[in-house]
Amino acid sequence: MQEETSLTELRAQIDAVDDAMHDLLMKRAALVEQVGRAKAARDDSGAKGVLRPKREIEIMRRLWNRHKGALDREVVMRVWREIISACVNLQSPLTLAAFMPERGSGLAETARGYFGAFTPVMPCCSVNLVLKELTQGEADVALLPLYADIALLSLHDDKQACWWYAVAQEYKRSVGVFLKLPFEGSGAGLRDGGTAYALAKMPYERTGDDKTLLVAETDGTISLSTLDLILKSGGIATNTICDTYNPDMMRKAYLFEVDGWLSDRDERLGALVEKENGKITTLRVIGGYPAKL
Repeated sequence: MQEETSLTELRAQIDAVDDAMHDLLMKRAALVEQVGRAKAARDDSGAKGVLRPKREIEIMRRLWNRHKGALDREVVMRVWREIISACVNLQSPLTLAAFMPERGSGLAETARGYFGAFTPVMPCCSVNLVLKELTQGEADVALLPLYADIALLSLHDDKQACWWYAVAQEYKRSVGVFLKLPFEGSGAGLRDGGTAYALAKMPYERTGDDKTLLVAETDGTISLSTLDLILKSGGIATNTICDTYNPDMMRKAYLFEVDGWLSDRDERLGALVEKENGKITTLRVIGGYPAKL
C-alpha cells in the first residue's frame, strides 16, 4: 500500500512538472510573438527575416553543454528543435524546398528533424527546381544533398545537379549555405535523410565555431593535391574535399570545407587567383555552417 501511495505521489509530481513546462512553453510563445512585433516595427523593408540561424545555434549549444542526466542529449535537441521551429512559424510561416526525386525518398525526414514536423516541405524532383523555388521566393529554405551522395540515375539528367557549382556562379550568389545536417549528434534516428545542406537568401553569420564552404575551379592543369597545398600555403585552412565536378572536358571544380569562418571578400582569395596566372580561375565562398555538436 505504501509503495502504491509512493507511485501515486510520483505521478502527481510528474503532472505538476508537466503543467509547469506547459506554462513556460506558453510564456515562451508569448515572448516570441513580442519579438516578432518588435522586429516588424524595426524593419520596414517588407522582408520576412524570421530565420535567425546564429541565435538558434547559440540556444542549442547552450542547452547541449548544460544538459545532465539520463535523458539523451539528442532527444533534448529534437524537442527543442520542435519548439524553436514552432516559434519561428508563429512569427511567419516557413516553407522548405527539398530534393525528393521519388515519393518516400529524399530529405523529408532530415528536413523535419531540424525544421520541425509541422513546417511545410515542398518535394522537388530535381536540383534545378529546388534552387528555383528558393531564388524565386516560393521557399524560404532549400535542402540539398551533395551530388556525390545521390545514387539516382534520374539526377544525371539535371543540368544543375551539381548545386554547389551552380550556386558559385555569379547569378546565384545571393544564395548561400547556412547549415549542414544533421547538426546534433549522429542523426541515427533519421530514417532516410543522410547528410544535407540548407541554403537561404542570406549571408552566413559566424557563430564562433564554424566551417566554410569554398568552391575552387581550375583550368585542369593542376592536380587536386597541388591545389590543396596552394590553398594551405595561402592561409586557407582546408580540411576536407567534399565533392568534385567537371564543368567541361578541361575545367575542374572542387568543393572544400575550410576550418573557421571565411569571408568571400577575403583578400587571400583574390591574391591566390592572381598569383596562379589563370591556373585557378575561381575561388568563391558559398556559405558555411556551425561545427556539429
